[in-house]
Amino acid sequence: ETVTIRPQAHRMLFGCGGRMVTVYLLSCSGGVALRHSPPIMSLAAPQAASVLDQVASGMAAVSEGLTSLSLMPDILSLPDGLSLPSLAAELAVAAEHAGSLVPPELWSNAPLFGTALTPTAALLQLGVIGAAAVGGAISRAELDGEAPYAPGTDSYDPAAADAFFRARPLLVAKRLCSLSYLTGGFTAGVLWDWLVLGKLLRDEEYKALKASEPNRAKEALNLCEQLGPTFIKLGQALSIRTDLIPEAYALELRQLQDAVPPFPSTQAKEILASELGLPGGAAALASTFRSLSTEPLAAASIGQVYRGTLHDGRTVAVKVQRPAILDEIGLDLYLLRLLTPLQTRISNAVNRLPTYDADIASAQALVDEWGRGFVAETDYLYEADNTESFAEAMARRGLGAVTSPAVVRELSSSRVLVTEWVDGTRLDLDASPDVPRLCGVAINAYLTML
Repeated sequence: ETVTIRPQAHRMLFGCGGRMVTVYLLSCSGGVALRHSPPIMSLAAPQAASVLDQVASGMAAVSEGLTSLSLMPDILSLPDGLSLPSLAAELAVAAEHAGSLVPPELWSNAPLFGTALTPTAALLQLGVIGAAAVGGAISRAELDGEAPYAPGTDSYDPAAADAFFRARPLLVAKRLCSLSYLTGGFTAGVLWDWLVLGKLLRDEEYKALKASEPNRAKEALNLCEQLGPTFIKLGQALSIRTDLIPEAYALELRQLQDAVPPFPSTQAKEILASELGLPGGAAALASTFRSLSTEPLAAASIGQVYRGTLHDGRTVAVKVQRPAILDEIGLDLYLLRLLTPLQTRISNAVNRLPTYDADIASAQALVDEWGRGFVAETDYLYEADNTESFAEAMARRGLGAVTSPAVVRELSSSRVLVTEWVDGTRLDLDASPDVPRLCGVAINAYLTML
């Protein structure tokens, strides 16, 4: 290899090895050359000589211009011997050299450097590489253990969430891609049944859509479970609203009330030990519980429940919150709010209605209200307060038959709720003869609360 170094502040090194010329950026000080970057490019040697000469000249001019700029103490004053016209002249020379680096072949799409690679093909390859790089960056984006707001009754803040997630665009893009991928098949199937088999084929009774409801309902249940806590909670809310969704969907979604796939018990017990302040981790739980079920007896959107026995003999229900729950909820609520205007416009267009600003504002207010309640539920101390105040309010109104489990305050925190264990069955699944009477008691309690 032959290297020629001239006494400029920065210079190009052209290392010729065989048929290829490799270009490096060098820093020269006192005649010593220091490489401080990987190769800038490699070119086919026979075709590269003129291009490399232009690169060298261009780099020298740009370097000298930047060196002059570095002498400026501030933006308004220039040192002696340096004037704006001379500086502009230097930069103009640099720009002229930079423009000369583009070979004429680029404009004609002719092959570059004696190879079969044309500028168009190079751009396509760069596009694929760029897309792969962006996709890789998106796939590596993860929640960092931070949430846009804290749990609590008045902490939900759409403006804070907007600022928080605007600073994390890759995380938002990843969640959007995940939602699109998971819901794409279900959405396409429903559109096919409704639009093609219904509207286009003029089936006014939508027989295909109704016939597919049982299978689509099972798909909706699986989707809610895959999409995470926010959509599990949404499914729970819809499971009792047969005025909004078909009964087949409501029946399937009711499984989300207590039969959601749990998270690992090892993780749950580490969280429990941490919240109880036990330095030995999960192994130290024996100091608080005489026994604790190995696996959860029920799991829902925010947490899961274990059965335990305290050393004083009391049987308790131990509810442990899912890890990083507020991070996930915050992101999903942000996306729901972000997509609400689009959903409102599509819904109105399907029903052939105009969309007004008030429609979008009303829909976003609905998301905010639901989100405010959902975020409040992530604070188990708030739930403990409500549990106790509910029992007191019912007793004060002469409805002592309607009550709630007693809270074990000394073992409860914002992420763990311990209450007495109460055996029972769901009213809609029980065959006891007193169910009609209990339904009357429940209705009376609801009306009293209202």
